[in-house]
Amino acid sequence: MDKEQINNEEAEEQVWEYAGKVSEDDVLEMTQKAEKMKGFFRHVNALKKYWTDANDVLSLLRDRVSGKYSATPWRIIAALTGTLIYIFNPFDLVPDFIPGWGYLDDAAVFAAVLRFAAKDLEAYRAWRDGK
Repeated sequence: MDKEQINNEEAEEQVWEYAGKVSEDDVLEMTQKAEKMKGFFRHVNALKKYWTDANDVLSLLRDRVSGKYSATPWRIIAALTGTLIYIFNPFDLVPDFIPGWGYLDDAAVFAAVLRFAAKDLEAYRAWRDGK
């Protein structure tokens, strides 16, 4: 595995593997861990560039759980939640404790889910900002 770029195919596999295991309770749990998740994106170099997207994803999940917004299909909600669970797991494809490498897979998996969820995330942002 190249240190500079995790294989897109592997990243996509991880997105859908974790998404397939997601329940409504997992979505709720991720919203309850939002501040901790934001810390990952705020302080981990490989994830910093996704700070705004991570905040929007967590906001989308929060609005989903509260019933304020339900237009995003479950498949996308599950993929977003599964990806956050993946990032939160220190023993994923590349264990997080490996210096210089540990969070590269997390960034690649988050980038992959953003590609899949782009249209739905933009629709959510438009809805949220149109209030």
